[in-house]
Amino acid sequence: MSSQLGTYTLPVLQTNKIPFLELNNVWGEDKRYPETAVQKFILRNTQILDFLDIAVVGEYFDNQYFLKLTTSKYIGCIPLLSPKTGLSCGNLIVTSRFGEDISELLSVIGQFIEPEFCDKYKLEIGSYIKPPLYFECQNYIDHYIEAKKYKWRKFENVEIIQSRPTSSTKWDKYEERNCDPKNTFKYPNRCNILSKNHKEWQELNYVLDLSINEIISTRTPIRSRAAYTSKITLLQNTYDKTSLSIVNEIRPHMSDPIVIKKLKAIGNRVLQNNSSSQNAWRIDFAVFFERYVQYLMSEVAKSKGARIKCNPHFNISGQRPNWALKYIEPDIIMDKDDCQYIIDAKYKAHMYDVNGDGDFLRDTFRADFHQVLAYSSFGGANEKNVMLIYPSDYYVSRELNVFSSINGYSCKTLLVGIPLKKSELETTKRNLSQLIVM
Repeated sequence: MSSQLGTYTLPVLQTNKIPFLELNNVWGEDKRYPETAVQKFILRNTQILDFLDIAVVGEYFDNQYFLKLTTSKYIGCIPLLSPKTGLSCGNLIVTSRFGEDISELLSVIGQFIEPEFCDKYKLEIGSYIKPPLYFECQNYIDHYIEAKKYKWRKFENVEIIQSRPTSSTKWDKYEERNCDPKNTFKYPNRCNILSKNHKEWQELNYVLDLSINEIISTRTPIRSRAAYTSKITLLQNTYDKTSLSIVNEIRPHMSDPIVIKKLKAIGNRVLQNNSSSQNAWRIDFAVFFERYVQYLMSEVAKSKGARIKCNPHFNISGQRPNWALKYIEPDIIMDKDDCQYIIDAKYKAHMYDVNGDGDFLRDTFRADFHQVLAYSSFGGANEKNVMLIYPSDYYVSRELNVFSSINGYSCKTLLVGIPLKKSELETTKRNLSQLIVM
């Protein structure tokens, strides 16, 4: 656990204690009543802490009062409110359990998982992961639709052919055209007209075009693309792509309507390719690890010409009690011809302690092992293959073999530890591809 300027960093799935005296350096509460200050903090931050599913209590230990925080499966970042003022006094960041850098991996598996953002809670000091660019582009499209309803008009000085001369007639152009008798009464005049398609709106349309292209690109997760398909379809035919005004920055004006000012501010963030929205966010890290393994295995399956199914449902019917499962769901099934692998991903510490011994590791592994063996029972092959994948500092694999003397069936079980590092990504793919024999 580390703290600086009111920002606290905690690992996922652990309990941590922060001394009241340390907290009070930021809070500025009465040191004589630590219980009161901590309870006020809890009351002000209960809903915010619930977003990351963090349990919080105050307790004494060795004659000191502590704020005890127990993190759950979520990593993320939330703001913290001061018990004294109710204003933001820092951020609480929940990171991965084993020091993995999730930010570099999100760019790799973005189509498999995305952060869940909450615009109800704004971060003040900066977040562990900024929202990706497509998030800002979606925000721009939403505000663009509102701005379009406003029907923003501005005076444009344009050249119009009229039948009478005016003080703004372009006589040099008239002389050039006057050689043709048909143009005798056609005067090129400069006029101020109210227009919806003025230069600044064309600049906003240019940013709209960039935003649409970003959202429909493969960089954006499929669910996020699907959520904006109907909006994009409606907007694509409402602006002229040939009259876009290319710009590096949109200049705001004091006279701009509020809705236009907001749209310009978001547009500039899109142009700068720097999403500055600081919303609270979270990711279920167990799901993140599962999706990372699914990404790796989908790449391995492509290299082997195998089929892969992620999270298939095995439905359970019959006379089920209310508390019974409706289905079971293996993480991955990979098959080719008569060969099948059942693969389950577990975000647990087993492969960090391969040579360790303890009842806790043994009991949790027993549950994982029984689970994956149960999944394999639906395959028809006499020789079954299952794989349990855990996080690790480096790639490691162990092979176990289970043989039934009753019916002669066997099951090869591969225990694998993989590093969650982008720099090790290609090496991990090669190692897994060599491990799986099809």
